[in-house]
Amino acid sequence: MTPSNSPPPAPRIRRLVAGHAALSGVDVYLLSYPKAGRTWLRALIGKALVDRYGLPEAQLLDTPLLTRAAGLPVAAFDHDQSALKLGLRWQDMPTDRSAYRGKRVLLLGRDVRDNLVSAYFQATRRINVYAGPISAFIRDEAYGIEKMLAFYRIWAANRHVPTAFEFVTYEDLHRDAAGTLGRALAFIGTDVPRAVLEAAVDYCRFDNLRRAEIEDRFKNDALRPARSDDPATFKVREGKVGNFKEHLSRDDIAYVDAANAARGCEFTRSAARPATDAGREIWGTTQSIIDKGR
Repeated sequence: MTPSNSPPPAPRIRRLVAGHAALSGVDVYLLSYPKAGRTWLRALIGKALVDRYGLPEAQLLDTPLLTRAAGLPVAAFDHDQSALKLGLRWQDMPTDRSAYRGKRVLLLGRDVRDNLVSAYFQATRRINVYAGPISAFIRDEAYGIEKMLAFYRIWAANRHVPTAFEFVTYEDLHRDAAGTLGRALAFIGTDVPRAVLEAAVDYCRFDNLRRAEIEDRFKNDALRPARSDDPATFKVREGKVGNFKEHLSRDDIAYVDAANAARGCEFTRSAARPATDAGREIWGTTQSIIDKGR
């Protein structure tokens, strides 16, 4: 573990984080560490709700608005105090999750190695909160593997706090996008026909969401590139599973794997496969997502 390449958050920010409260009027929280795949899940949920309830497609990424308009429990996505812009060190992350008492929480996870790579591009190319090589990033106290492990350990210890708790992974979406989407929607409180689920998966394939981002189709920062001439700044960047081997050295992978083995939890270990077995699946076509049951 190494100190952060960025200055620690100001005391005001730390007090804000430590006093975090559940968002007003929200019943169902869809939580994740940054870059765990929530943009894809948000788009999938949005498209299914738009088609199921006849709502405007322009609102596809506004989950609270869509769920409220559909007469469902209000759902919202949040990073729950782990946002990269906060720059909070892992040692300073609050452990109290009592604000979620009486709420429902769906937690999204991802192979921590892929998640770290995606977070690195977010931090260095989109929001510019970090300067340094990826090897230093994964060891950084405010952005690296220890921060990610702490986030999921806190939720492993607090999963009993919400009224209901569900855990899904980015890899689940790759293996069975329609089935995992159905689980998420049922958790929110709605039953969506299989045909609607599959239509949402088709709509949210990688190439279409990349095109939507280029076009700024939804006029929403959740799907807008930092620079249209630099693919590394896109939210829809690669959409692959197991691609960490193209960005992390063997020493980096060994470091992350050792940290996860020593200080991880069921949420960080369930998605990880041995590096030699990790594939490079991409949510690029309708055939690969639906027909293969991913």
